[in-house]
Amino acid sequence: MTQEIKIELANYKGLKVTKRESKVEEKEIENALKYIQNSRAKLITINKPAEKGNRIEIDFEVRCAGVKVENGESKNHPLILGEGQFLPGFEKELEGAKAGEEKEFSLKVPAEWPDKRIAGKSLDFKVRVNIVQERQIPDLNDEFASSLGNFKNLKEFKDNVIDGLRQEKELIDKQRIRIELIEQVANNSKIEVPKELVDTELDNMINEFKLSITQFGLDFETYLTQIKSNIEDLKNSWKAQAEKRAKIGLCIKAIADKEKIVPTTEETEEKMNQELMRYPDIEKAKKDIDLVALKEYTEGVIINEKVFELLEREAKIV
Repeated sequence: MTQEIKIELANYKGLKVTKRESKVEEKEIENALKYIQNSRAKLITINKPAEKGNRIEIDFEVRCAGVKVENGESKNHPLILGEGQFLPGFEKELEGAKAGEEKEFSLKVPAEWPDKRIAGKSLDFKVRVNIVQERQIPDLNDEFASSLGNFKNLKEFKDNVIDGLRQEKELIDKQRIRIELIEQVANNSKIEVPKELVDTELDNMINEFKLSITQFGLDFETYLTQIKSNIEDLKNSWKAQAEKRAKIGLCIKAIADKEKIVPTTEETEEKMNQELMRYPDIEKAKKDIDLVALKEYTEGVIINEKVFELLEREAKIV
């Protein structure tokens, strides 16, 4: 964008924001410990009818009015009976089934089901149980704690879990504080946001939304049809949010310019190398990736981080 953007940057130092207490509730600790126990469960294949708590693997096919549902087929799909990870009633239908057994049944999808393509409809299932396994969940004791790392006893391990949960809460609150600080700056700054910049943000938001939809195995265009919307409708409803995002981006750049925040060559190279380390073959990655674009992106990430650090450092966090 070549046109000059007029911006009267608001005060960004001494801003007030409230820090929340990162208290870890007993239920959160209990759930975390239970999750770790379940993740270390031993699986024993059995030749008995499946019951609640068993792990099973199934092949299944789903049809609606005789037509196969899109992405409604899977092979060797793992499932813990009783966890409620499937359509209501689905797991109950498989209780009592043995490995090698096939079952056919129908279920009505709740009207409020997230996937609007099938919400409120009757679905026909054809399921084959391939394997039934009992889970031997280890006892929560000193021996179990020691098997997970350099922990002397269960108390030491539990303290480590609590510390991890607290750090996670503190990170979430840190992100909230950063957002509140930069939003204060953006809301009080006078900025003429170019239409082209808002349009770019809208395109970014559409691409982010499309990615989130496809990650759930849904076709984006089909999803839009089901919710009776289209890209233009989404853009119209998101225009204010896109303008807000654009303003925040401009404020971050203005603060960086005013404070002369520029990444050093060493900082940029280190962070780029960290990104490249994610690839199995770094040399191949260097050939396949647009290193100029990666450098530009990396510098932007570093600048953003330094600006947020400045805002935090100068803020009055109570």
